[in-house]
Amino acid sequence: MMVDGDKRFEPCVTAPCSRSRPRPNARPRESDRAMDRRSDARIGMDASITRRDFVNGALAGAGAVLLGAAAPAVAQGLGPAFDGYGGVGDYAGSNGNTAAVVNAAHAALRDGRDEAGLREAPLVDDTYDVVVVGGGLSGLAAAYHVHRARPAARVLILENHPVPGGEAKQNEIVVDGVRLIGPQASNDTNVPSHGLPAELWEALQLPKDVAFVEPTGAARGLRFARDNFEPWYWGEGLADIGWFFDGTAFGATKGWARNAFAADLRGVAMPEAVKRELLGWRRAPGAAPPPGRALDAWLDTMSYGELIRGPMGLGDDAVRFATTLTGTTSYASSADAISAYGAKLLGLPGTVAATPSSTQTSSDAFSFPAGNGAIARAFVKALIPDAIAGSTAFADVAESPFVFERFDRPGAPMRLRCGATAVAVQHDGDPARAERVRVVYAKGGRLERVSARAVVVGAGSWVAKHLVRDLPDAYRRAYATFHQAPAVVANIALRNWRPLAALGITGARWFDGYGFLGNIRQPMTYGDYRPPLDPDRPALFTIYTGFPQPGLPLAQAVTAARTQLFATPYSELERRIRTQLQTLFGAHGFDASRDIAAIVTNRWGHAYVAPAPGWYFSPDGGPGPKEIPRTAFGRIAFGHSELQGRQNWTGAVTEGTRAATQALATLSA
Repeated sequence: MMVDGDKRFEPCVTAPCSRSRPRPNARPRESDRAMDRRSDARIGMDASITRRDFVNGALAGAGAVLLGAAAPAVAQGLGPAFDGYGGVGDYAGSNGNTAAVVNAAHAALRDGRDEAGLREAPLVDDTYDVVVVGGGLSGLAAAYHVHRARPAARVLILENHPVPGGEAKQNEIVVDGVRLIGPQASNDTNVPSHGLPAELWEALQLPKDVAFVEPTGAARGLRFARDNFEPWYWGEGLADIGWFFDGTAFGATKGWARNAFAADLRGVAMPEAVKRELLGWRRAPGAAPPPGRALDAWLDTMSYGELIRGPMGLGDDAVRFATTLTGTTSYASSADAISAYGAKLLGLPGTVAATPSSTQTSSDAFSFPAGNGAIARAFVKALIPDAIAGSTAFADVAESPFVFERFDRPGAPMRLRCGATAVAVQHDGDPARAERVRVVYAKGGRLERVSARAVVVGAGSWVAKHLVRDLPDAYRRAYATFHQAPAVVANIALRNWRPLAALGITGARWFDGYGFLGNIRQPMTYGDYRPPLDPDRPALFTIYTGFPQPGLPLAQAVTAARTQLFATPYSELERRIRTQLQTLFGAHGFDASRDIAAIVTNRWGHAYVAPAPGWYFSPDGGPGPKEIPRTAFGRIAFGHSELQGRQNWTGAVTEGTRAATQALATLSA
């Protein structure tokens, strides 16, 4: 990725390389069309895999809209070219922000401007004690806390997706008779040992002893990460990771290097000066603040890129490498845009006293097959026991189908209403004295209204700031500082992964093209779920992709990235993923047209909070603007995971539980 005009690198991560851009207004020649068709055929764009982007027999949007193109008129509605294949099972129609979800959200925003329509929305149901907006982990934890504190309380959860869980959901794909499960987004965990997460783990009957499939065949002897995050920095010594260079990045010769940092880059054919810089970044101790300055507040005065180039004394190569982390996991933004204190929350070099070892042999981090979707399912089972078939044993909770008709039964104390997009939340009168809150939502093309004694907004800040109609100016100013970056999580079902085994790797890192990182995790096993871990058998290769925009201020960068996300049909995402895997592994026997069985893409328009400098702390070192929504406003409390400053499942349930505690206090007042 190009940094500060450095012409050595084409910015190919988020847009087509300049060398391949067509001339403005140029009409493609027939020979170009034929070449494109041959290229598509080589990577399997004509392969007989399941897609959901065909219109009247033609592949909609194929090649027409690239990642760098202008955004479609979302207000007019995204079409069938957007979603792509969603896998099988309960989550097949809920892979990320689908066209239906996005269209409903934008329609709801329009409806929310119709004051007459809001007033006329019919009242349904009796008054609820608590309405929770958002059925992700924050909202589910809020509802669970209310349920445990007041079992008889009437609670309604409004979830805009067709399946609960927010970003904690799964994809399920069947390949050659093998069932494969991967995360849609929220991914890794460990078995917590203290505090609220440990208490919830125990109460939800989540397993404390977990088992994993053992490698067989040519996979014996290979090291695997047990999630999709650890091997890229925090646990890079746990897995065999290959770095791929295409002949331009970092001045390196084209080819592969295995376990590069563990070998001090000795196997990497790159200039010695670049090696010194990357190793200097990787080994950097924590930078010292000026005398009299607190470390955390000082770090928050600058971007991580500024820390790298300034106090750390390094250059653009280190910033570019750091962006493979900040631009993929946790923030999905470039290192020169996010707060250096945000980098400290990730434990990145230069912000902490010691960095992780490249040669460690153990970690307690792992991922359920569904990622943290397994935790979301456990919440649903605890809230509405017959909403998931089977017993409370973990294997049943993780594997049994949803019983959707049990979600929202009239008269039940706990109700979960999916496909319900909140439009407006407002106190019924003066917030200081109101006894009720009005909640209007859109479902099935019509507006409906419910009344609640308290509301928890578990939806993200980009929703909350529009949703709460009587929100005080201080909250609005605070929410104006929240930025969210988009991301795509792709689960690629491979018929085999022999090329990776031949390279002696289970994951790959690259520096140009689509994304930066991808791996095959060692799958957890439970009940009857025991997928193979053998290079001759099917497996999921998972890529988390952000769209960082180096050189742009953060507010502009996340908007530009979201524009790209919505401008890209599934067919183009598929083409880029196929091309990337062919580029990585083609020389080692990989054939994208033969070896890729299916690709599920999960788009998240607001995947991660992206913290700008000054977001965590005020100029005097006190609390920053993100602290303001932690105070309840009248009978409305805010509990979304962004308020932690770095998103993960433990933060989500912590914020949801805090907001629920505030809501319960209003019921007792």
